[in-house]
Amino acid sequence: MTDAETLTLTIASEEEMAAFGMDLAGALRPRDRVGLVGDLGAGKSTLARAALRALAGDPSFEVPSPTFTIVQEYPELSPAVRHVDLYRVEGGDTAELGLGEGDAAELIEWPKAPLPVTIAIAFGSDEDTREMTVTGPAAFLTRLRRQREAARFLARAGWGTARRQPVKTDASTRLYARVKGSATRAILMDAPPHEPSDYARRARLADGNMNAFLTVGDALRRSGLAAPATIAVDTEAGFLLMEDFGDDKVATASAIVPDRYIAAIEALAAFHEAPPEMPLPGDPAFAPPLFDADLAAIEVALFPEWYQRAPQDPAFAALWRDAIEALPRDGDRLALRDFHSPNLMWRGEEEGISRIGFLDYQDAMIAPAAYDVVSLGQDARIDVPDDVEAAIVDRYLALRPKVDRTAFMRAYHVLGAERATRVLGVFRRLNDRDGKPQYLAHIPRVRRALAKNLNAEPALLPLRDWFAQNSDVMAT
Repeated sequence: MTDAETLTLTIASEEEMAAFGMDLAGALRPRDRVGLVGDLGAGKSTLARAALRALAGDPSFEVPSPTFTIVQEYPELSPAVRHVDLYRVEGGDTAELGLGEGDAAELIEWPKAPLPVTIAIAFGSDEDTREMTVTGPAAFLTRLRRQREAARFLARAGWGTARRQPVKTDASTRLYARVKGSATRAILMDAPPHEPSDYARRARLADGNMNAFLTVGDALRRSGLAAPATIAVDTEAGFLLMEDFGDDKVATASAIVPDRYIAAIEALAAFHEAPPEMPLPGDPAFAPPLFDADLAAIEVALFPEWYQRAPQDPAFAALWRDAIEALPRDGDRLALRDFHSPNLMWRGEEEGISRIGFLDYQDAMIAPAAYDVVSLGQDARIDVPDDVEAAIVDRYLALRPKVDRTAFMRAYHVLGAERATRVLGVFRRLNDRDGKPQYLAHIPRVRRALAKNLNAEPALLPLRDWFAQNSDVMAT
């Protein structure tokens, strides 16, 4: 390992070993292979058990010893984990055990060969103390150190004895963990400040800017909407402890809940009827970026780059610029940009618009009001039946009677087509560059949405012809 680094630490008690297990759980990624090395009784199984229980979010999660089974699988965890004990395996031949196959992370006690990550546990100065040496790639050690920083942040916030469970995220660059105290729970956001990527700058994303999240969240709450309240924050370190809205969303794993989608559009309509003044107050004041033809050009360019894997046709770029520049802008609002099922929590115990909990809004921008409406009505990650989509639009317009329906629907279809074009590129990029093939399953749905918008709006006829001649979209 040419980029190997080493971390040494002293564990003084069983409680500290359990805490280190939470750190290890937070650092694990699919396909990580971790060797646990040490004498009998040093604590290898104790550490593995603590990490597995942290991933399960349950201190009583059953973790049988793999001494006799050799391999114990935990496919229900995220990431999936393979717990292995090779103590009773003779020689070094483990080929039949399937180690290193698939996406599961592996915790291997008594490894027979060097692994990418090694955690050596040695007895310390007394029976409770252990000396730990972690050796592995720089990326793994960086993640592990970050988890230990998170533990120190929680201790400063008065949550030092709480349990942490990593939370599975969508395509976010931020990490989250559920933090459980004796009687309360919260969500930890891990978003270290960093220089945004070139694409993030050009796409006007708030990458690495926690102030944007805090400021937009405050604007939502002042407007009567439910955004997570801040419990503790360290903007310099990039940690935020906030209110936990639970796991119930506006959609299940396989289907939307129509009444919840209607409640979500009612909350959005209320927000649009009484928009906050700009710039948003904060420390410092935050002026959301503008969605315009220049930004749209950056976004739709993902389609030829990643979906088609071809140079961009100048005609494609020109047609999109014409379509975006022709949009009326007198009804612009603060668009949350990712107003869809992964970011909308259901709070059934509340009433009215407070039943919808808002998440992931730091990339908010000024855009036509239809932007977030079509994001919900044409959810890229789950099927929204045509009648439900129509009901979403009708309910929104009924709650905003001064909005011109014809102009609104024109913007709805143009922005829906623009979003779908961008998302097709994003989903292919997530597969090709980031190794996340699960997004490919959504591509047929997004293609249908793009074709539907192109067919519905006369102003998009030139673009419809371009897609028909240069891509597979219109063959949907």
